[in-house]
Amino acid sequence: MVVAAIRHFDPARVFHPESVSLSGSATVLGRRVLANLRAAAFTGSIATEADAMQGADLALVADDAADVPAALARHAAAGARGAIVLSQVPGLAAMARAAGIRVLGPHSFGLIVPGLGLNASPFTLVPPHGRAAFVGQSSSIARTVIDWAVPNGVGFSHFAGIGGNSDVGFGLVLDYFSRDPSTTAIMMEVDRLRDPPQFFSAARAAARLRPVVAIAPGVRLPGGPQEAMRDFPAALEAALSRAGVLLTFSVAEFIAAAETLTRVKPARGDALAIVTNSVAIGRLTADAATRAGLNLAELSPQTAQALALTLGSLPPPGPIFSGKTPIRLAEIAATLSTAPEVGGILVVHAPGGNEDDTAIEALIACAKTIKVPLLIAALGEAHGLEHRHRLSAARLACFDTPEAAIAGFRHLLRNRHNRAAARELPDSTVLRIAPDKAAVAMRIHAARADGHEVIVQDEALAIVAAYKIPVIASRHAMTPDEAAAAAAKLGFPAVVKLSHPDIPTNQFAGSVVLDLPDATAVHDAARAILLRLAQQGADASQAGFVVQQQAPRGTQLRIRVSDHPVLGPVIGFGPGGGDPENVSELGADLPPLNLTLAHALIRRAAIAPALAAHRGAPAADEEAIAATLVRVSQLIIDTPEILLLDLDPIFAHEHGAIAASARILLRPPGTARAALLISPYPSELSSRYTAKGQTFVLRPIRPEDADAHTAMLARFSAEDMRYRFFSAMRTLPVEQVTRMTDVDYKREMAIIAVRETTQETVGVARLVCDDTDGKSAEFAVVVEPAAKGMGLGSELMRAIIAWGRTRGVVEITGQILADNAPMLAFIKHLGFTIGHIPGESDIVEARLHLEPQPL
Repeated sequence: MVVAAIRHFDPARVFHPESVSLSGSATVLGRRVLANLRAAAFTGSIATEADAMQGADLALVADDAADVPAALARHAAAGARGAIVLSQVPGLAAMARAAGIRVLGPHSFGLIVPGLGLNASPFTLVPPHGRAAFVGQSSSIARTVIDWAVPNGVGFSHFAGIGGNSDVGFGLVLDYFSRDPSTTAIMMEVDRLRDPPQFFSAARAAARLRPVVAIAPGVRLPGGPQEAMRDFPAALEAALSRAGVLLTFSVAEFIAAAETLTRVKPARGDALAIVTNSVAIGRLTADAATRAGLNLAELSPQTAQALALTLGSLPPPGPIFSGKTPIRLAEIAATLSTAPEVGGILVVHAPGGNEDDTAIEALIACAKTIKVPLLIAALGEAHGLEHRHRLSAARLACFDTPEAAIAGFRHLLRNRHNRAAARELPDSTVLRIAPDKAAVAMRIHAARADGHEVIVQDEALAIVAAYKIPVIASRHAMTPDEAAAAAAKLGFPAVVKLSHPDIPTNQFAGSVVLDLPDATAVHDAARAILLRLAQQGADASQAGFVVQQQAPRGTQLRIRVSDHPVLGPVIGFGPGGGDPENVSELGADLPPLNLTLAHALIRRAAIAPALAAHRGAPAADEEAIAATLVRVSQLIIDTPEILLLDLDPIFAHEHGAIAASARILLRPPGTARAALLISPYPSELSSRYTAKGQTFVLRPIRPEDADAHTAMLARFSAEDMRYRFFSAMRTLPVEQVTRMTDVDYKREMAIIAVRETTQETVGVARLVCDDTDGKSAEFAVVVEPAAKGMGLGSELMRAIIAWGRTRGVVEITGQILADNAPMLAFIKHLGFTIGHIPGESDIVEARLHLEPQPL
């Protein structure tokens, strides 16, 4: 009974309930919630302890802490589909397991569904019905968003409180809202994470289908709930960016970004066109856009000629002045929306007199025809406030200043870039030139055998060089005389560095000496280093030297990879040659990287302007820098023994990039690296299968398989579609196909069969792990009619069952229509048992127990 209750948790019923049961209605909290339930326009049934609470879609728990276990047991026994615990109670996860019911909470602010008239929360103010969903943990931020939404007419499909995130967390809730047809955008407030990998997996899945805006309170606060993120704040933004989520850093930005993304079409490009009825304000707006790093649209001759028909002359470069005719703002915006060189349009309206209302109404009327983002800054308060209310009522993105509108366009661009990054799926192996993995393993083994956990200088550079990363040629020397001889072989000018097993590079001033012109200078520099070492009281008997030829002049860069306590390995990139403990100037991303992601990291890093051509110096070789980042990423993926890798400095110039110093810290023996937060594309699961003279490639599905997947389903018979989807549909919605082809390989696997001669997808088997402990998973399999009878279904099922074993799955289940005799026979042949589901006469459940994989 307990297992069935948990397994059949139904988020569609919980978040869109027709019946609600409330326990604890006599407590202070319960009385407030009950009053709000009854005061709203909810037409479903509402039950309390005094009523029969049988089979409620949603159970609400407002009991005192001591009474919560018994309340959960009563709700579960009554058949509730899930519960929201508004009470503050410790140990809720164990209570929920004991009762056999899934819960949100503790200390959830409840659930508001304006479209149902449902207010199952302590809040008296309810937002209007709309298309955005809010998911969060802080009741204060939720109240703030509602207080903004009501006067601005911004509607919501749901407000859902995760609370303490003890059981049902962000993962399941985001999964639901990403598929909810009444939701087109998601706002997310994250205070603490119970299961970071599952959270980011769900966030990425949601962002594939909906714009997702996030805020994370305390991310930079010492001792705060997000302190694990504080050491490298850029890492959290990088992780969310790779998930396709837009992270904001203030309540004002959070709200502004949500308004923009929910009311404005996606950006078509990066160039912004500015239209205004004031020359001076137009120039100020252009200045602000340029300072913000935006590109102003450069109009093509065709667009300029089209505008001349409205303006009477060709527009000059920069902001476009509409003149005093009130409807021209709208006419110009409509013309610009057809120009391919325009990514978005910002209309800035300054108060001008009696005809202002006409200008605003014209903008509202033309907005429906504009195919690119349209942002409107209606300035002023005496009249501008009323104009903004009218624009907001028409569901247009309006702002009180040009700067706020510019920030809105930047949010659109960040969201566009983030979602593009989320679509990148680097393979687990991305290097065309095979690295020397054996050499890396040998050097790490040798370091451990010598009792060293830190590898520095020439040994560390040798590990890096095994991945074909260019490094400065080095020689190791034990005495000043040997150092001078090594420098003579390498060439001058030379560099001498201290090499000591107990002293990291740059530990004290004078441990590195540059620009040494000859052997005598090298000898003297080495002796000076030994003297400084003695002054430090260090053991000079272990000291040696690394001798290098002076690196070519260029921009100093740094690549640092370290373990983040929440996110796993994080790649930092930025300026080199500074304080090795300071990571504040480093941009961040997560492995795996490919060249596209590496270039994006370079361009958003603070050091990017220094890499461009400037002051007569040529631009650095960005391709070489990107290749270095990709190779470092591959080294980290292949070598889990590395806890920290620091390449500093790397010299970047017009002909390439070369590492001059490296430091590697190994993990303590016996400790394992956390799994990568972003799963590489598992190309190692690909195979070939031949039957009846035809060859098929079996491989994990990719997002770009969506069109082929749709084409395969179009070749199915009506009966095949009914058997697979339990309804007589002929086609699937685009969103559902997207969800089926863009999967998270950590918690779901779909293996497709592709006919080699035609590249058609002809079959697919899928296994989805549950959101609790991943020990159970649900399967689905289908093969198109023309490819049946070749053993493809069995081969696909064997492939996903094998994958499930590697993930620790111990039980696979699947629901099958009771009249699907071919499928029932097929699945029994694979060893599944068939059982009936209570209350379901037309559906049976197949079940396969997997023995644990031998170690």
